[in-house]
Amino acid sequence: MATEREIACMYYKWEGECAKGREGSFKKACQICKKYKPKKGSAPARKNLKKQKTEKIRERDMKQMMRDY
Repeated sequence: MATEREIACMYYKWEGECAKGREGSFKKACQICKKYKPKKGSAPARKNLKKQKTEKIRERDMKQMMRDY
């Protein structure tokens, strides 16, 4: 299963409207559009919490390992 695009396209205006003449539905058409380019400086709709948690756990383990060393 492919990951979803979290950042809106630079051509996406609002729900149902695309500057390239496409359907403009972010949940459908923007996920498979060949002309997709993410907006510069925009944040994703949601953060990757799993990645953040694993990084935090890894850092904690490294600190503990260095302390025990």
